[in-house]
Amino acid sequence: MAVLPIEALMPSFGAVPSNGYDPLSLAPFTEWEIGDEARFSVVIPETYIAENNFFLRLQESSATPSKRHRWEVRTRLLRPGENATDEQTGAETFTAEYLSSAGPSRLTTRTFAVSGSESPGRLNGVSFQAGDLLSFTLARTPASADEDPAAVRMWDLTITVRVDDLSVSDCTGRVGNIFDTVRDLFNESTGGFLPDSFILRSINRCQQDLAQDGYWREETWIRCIAGASTIDLLSEIPRYQDLHQLRFSGRRTAMHPLGSFRELEELQAASAGPGIPEHYVVQNGNLHVWPPPGAGLQSGFCVYHSYLPEDLTCSDINPNPQIPRAHDMVFVYFVLKQAFLRDRHAPGADTKFAEYSQLYEAEKRSLLGEGDPPMLSVRPGR
Repeated sequence: MAVLPIEALMPSFGAVPSNGYDPLSLAPFTEWEIGDEARFSVVIPETYIAENNFFLRLQESSATPSKRHRWEVRTRLLRPGENATDEQTGAETFTAEYLSSAGPSRLTTRTFAVSGSESPGRLNGVSFQAGDLLSFTLARTPASADEDPAAVRMWDLTITVRVDDLSVSDCTGRVGNIFDTVRDLFNESTGGFLPDSFILRSINRCQQDLAQDGYWREETWIRCIAGASTIDLLSEIPRYQDLHQLRFSGRRTAMHPLGSFRELEELQAASAGPGIPEHYVVQNGNLHVWPPPGAGLQSGFCVYHSYLPEDLTCSDINPNPQIPRAHDMVFVYFVLKQAFLRDRHAPGADTKFAEYSQLYEAEKRSLLGEGDPPMLSVRPGR
């Protein structure tokens, strides 16, 4: 089980619990009167095991023995979106009523589920995924009977959930999962022959290889300067890899790519003066257009190009590849072929290198959508 600490309690719509501390131990606590409520949230860890519920664990005490109090939790699932978060479900509500201990001010641990009222690992039918945000609103509500008149003191508040404890990598995110899979297949549980730095370098080399095949593509608008026929693409688009299509501002049809720089020179010799750019060629990272634009525009050319993403890391900064999770084995196979190339003098290393090279190329073709179509078998009728 993983313990997800609550970093902060935030105000909600009702009254908020008050803060205090024990004069002897100096341990902090919050005091909850009936009607007090607060909000907090946790991020579902990468090691979360699907179809498992989340549990609220709290340590509490009351000055009044053998009296009842009730907790209510409203849980919402938020999924990271392009700008902020996209709410995926309505709220599910969970309640738990307890009898305070027979002795006054005794510390008691309570645990109850705060997800999966209808189906484990789901909230209103939506399955949990690593990286999702779970938002909770905790409130003290009236008990069914024999209400505790005293404020209930909350000494600790955490969320617990079942996770995969077999991970051996210190890396976060999917990069950590790739590390673990590499070590499993290489039959190495520690970083003896394959240090973390080697695996991470190989993962980013794989990303470069995919970028060279044009996997990641986007449109970027770049400026044009009146009368200028040459543009430094690497300055305008630092992530630029290859140009696939070019359009000039206000034109629906794409500009015509020239086969060589010599064709451009022939066009320049045959015509003079600026106008609407119609032709282009890329050489040494420079974009050459003809004719040069007659006016300067901040959004002059729409460049459809492939690009290289930022390097992946082992930290919370960029730990997840920008490919579908189902294709993460492309990184595993690339790292393993690099590992056996590094160990090429060992017996059988050349065979393993060839094996993982083939697996990598097949997985890469699948990722790029270049795999062979499935074969259909037609049986004769009887």
